[in-house]
Amino acid sequence: MTMEIGLNLFSVFKELNEDYFGTLEKVAEMGYKNLELITVNFSTCERYTDTFSLPVIMKKFEDLGLKAFSAHEGVAPGSVIIDADWDRIIEENAELGCQSIVFPMAFISGREDTLQTAEHLNLIGKKCKEAGLSFYYHNHAHEFRRIGETSLFDLLAENTDPSLVKFELDLVWVMRGGYDPLTLLEKLGERCDMVHQKDLGMHVNPVNLFTATPQGTNLDTMKIYTEFVKPNDFVNLGTGIVNFQETYQKLRQLGYIRYAIVENEGQLGIKFTSIESDLKVMEKYVQGL
Repeated sequence: MTMEIGLNLFSVFKELNEDYFGTLEKVAEMGYKNLELITVNFSTCERYTDTFSLPVIMKKFEDLGLKAFSAHEGVAPGSVIIDADWDRIIEENAELGCQSIVFPMAFISGREDTLQTAEHLNLIGKKCKEAGLSFYYHNHAHEFRRIGETSLFDLLAENTDPSLVKFELDLVWVMRGGYDPLTLLEKLGERCDMVHQKDLGMHVNPVNLFTATPQGTNLDTMKIYTEFVKPNDFVNLGTGIVNFQETYQKLRQLGYIRYAIVENEGQLGIKFTSIESDLKVMEKYVQGL
């Protein structure tokens, strides 16, 4: 299977907020072809389909030669996952041509809420499957919080139906959760065929966030990201600690990764310059250019 490069549009969410179509034009000019959508304007909290009609968005994708292969669809912290309008979400993304919907973050912290989340993910996954779409869960670091001999991530994997719920691993967040991402990829097998790629600065100690913070495993989920993850932790691809040669040699050996997706969360410099540089790094290691 050929691995393709994608761009998660969270990388340029501020730019999308200000100029949706202009941002898409710049992304296409750089050479990106495959997009993982974000569907909400984070400034207004409105869906882009409330601002622009689906046919207008689809026409823009077509004119620019862009393929929307996936979309991130989440809920606000504290909201019940299953209460989102999943019928509308699925219908819109299917019309846009997306093959997959990804749930980007569940604010789980213990066994009971993780098991409830798994139940809800199964329900959404069933809806997606009935509509011909695949459904994924996307990790951050907090899912690797340990409860006894297991982790929240393990609970999610064990209590979701593999035929309904797949995983989109963010390789750097796995590492920050104290796990080896390549080992986890092997464990999940074809249940993970999309990965997110970012890079971590040389100045960041790449240890388990839970053992590196004063409150350890009792740390509030949101505080992990507001207090112990810094805006400059993330850097342009190829300038940090990630071993791209080893990573992509392994991904090619596995043979089932369909998309390696750039997600640039760095906040230094001009974002368009950053993601253009990221694309060149990914072409080198993914495509061997």
